[in-house]
Amino acid sequence: MRKSVSLALALLGLFASLYLLWVYTSPSRPIVCLGTGCDAVRASAYSSLFGIPIPVYGVIAYTALALLIFAETLVVAPLSRYIRLLVALGSGVGFLFSLYLSYLEKFVIHAWCAWCVTSAIIVTLLAGLSWFTLGRPEPDPEPAQALAETRNQFELFVAALVIGAPFFYFLTLHGELPPAPQASAETLAERLVRPDSHAMGNPQSPLTVVEFADFECPVCGRTEPAVQEIRRKYGDRVRFVFRQFPLTKIHRDAQKAAEASECAAEQGKFWEAEEKLYAGQSDLSEPALERIAGALALDQARFHQCLATGAMTARVTRDAADARALGLRGTPTFFIGRQMIESPLDYAKFSQLLDQELGSLGTTTTGATTMASTTTKSQPIKPPRRSGSPAADPHASAPLLSGSNSIFSQFQGAGPGCSEEEALKQQAPMIRTDEARKLVGDKAGVQFVDVRAAKDFQGGRIPGAMNLPIDDLAQRWESIPKARTVVFYESGTSPGDVCASSRAAARVLLEHGFALDRVKVFQDGFAGWQKEGLPVER
Repeated sequence: MRKSVSLALALLGLFASLYLLWVYTSPSRPIVCLGTGCDAVRASAYSSLFGIPIPVYGVIAYTALALLIFAETLVVAPLSRYIRLLVALGSGVGFLFSLYLSYLEKFVIHAWCAWCVTSAIIVTLLAGLSWFTLGRPEPDPEPAQALAETRNQFELFVAALVIGAPFFYFLTLHGELPPAPQASAETLAERLVRPDSHAMGNPQSPLTVVEFADFECPVCGRTEPAVQEIRRKYGDRVRFVFRQFPLTKIHRDAQKAAEASECAAEQGKFWEAEEKLYAGQSDLSEPALERIAGALALDQARFHQCLATGAMTARVTRDAADARALGLRGTPTFFIGRQMIESPLDYAKFSQLLDQELGSLGTTTTGATTMASTTTKSQPIKPPRRSGSPAADPHASAPLLSGSNSIFSQFQGAGPGCSEEEALKQQAPMIRTDEARKLVGDKAGVQFVDVRAAKDFQGGRIPGAMNLPIDDLAQRWESIPKARTVVFYESGTSPGDVCASSRAAARVLLEHGFALDRVKVFQDGFAGWQKEGLPVER
């Protein structure tokens, strides 16, 4: 009985540690937690030891204890006593370590993680049971009794696997994303808007909107039309600021595209370059950047030298460092006053948020929609002060908020559109045109899914494909038949980075339980299909 209880405790602790390890390996993964302490604990400086996540130690310890307890039944009496001693020592060390972690949670982090508390209770019970029975010799079991104990423990292993695996999968599909790390008021004041940041709109407005974006992020590109319309409509009432945040781990051309925009800014055409870069997002290679410079009528030689020598690398790197210091995880991210929105916004949502903020500041909503564009290098851009004490200035000392206001919280999505964390997630295998051609004839077993916009889909598609635009996939993924092999594709003209629409769509299905070998991404896309002269359905 003692061995079965000890083994059950060790397996339960192993389950808790494995789940914590799953969520600790990616800050963007949701966590199921009673209260909000779990995110505070995993975001703290104490979530790792010697550079290794704390749950790793739990997985190793509980695995070792479970194996020792199971082995005790299989060995002769002298060896079993040594194993009992090892279990007592191991669980005792675990108990002391859990006391240290509990101390940190109580007095240093000031937050309790339900999973950590559960693990602490488990190791305490395990240590108490092992030490209580350590000095009580047990008679050698009869062969039949030993066999029965071994069978019982093996059945316990199987039961733990049968119950634990689906429950673990259930947990991975639920929970909440961690809140974005909150920067201090000092960091926000120093890093949100620099004196030479690119700004347009009303420089005297009490409301500043800051966008951190990546020119190669597909979600930023799809959000850009709404952003442009917002700038046009609110240009006389709001100051708009653009900051660079190229996600270089997943977007190979993002850094150079950002530098190209800064080289254009040196010639007074940042905002024109921004529009051109988003419009030409399918190709941001250096030759394409040179062509964009020509289309903007820039001094080609000056632009080329600026881009080739990396003259703007430090500026772009500084913007990205500011973004990370402010706790940004991806793009696009917007700051509306002090409210941070880590999610793409359509025009209606954006307009509603601005109207509320302007109303709260007492700004009138009438006036001509004029727009002043500035990229100041000689005069610092400072937030305007309202009358009264310094505390009345909403830009001076107000704390950073991440969607805490009710209207802002309802517009918070499931995190940023493009994030370097995406690269750490499970990725669907890529296929080329030859393999896609073989699959297209299997209409009963294969389903092609076109993630382009409906108008592009109507213009031509792979025969038998269904249309599910990437922006709708999170809500409509259940319409995809799970019994078939699913092949995602898009235009085929994009660079094909890990944040491309078809790969993102594939990750959605994998996160909802679709088998890895039944989800594929057609790398060449519709353009590759047409290039081979294959049949097209209209």
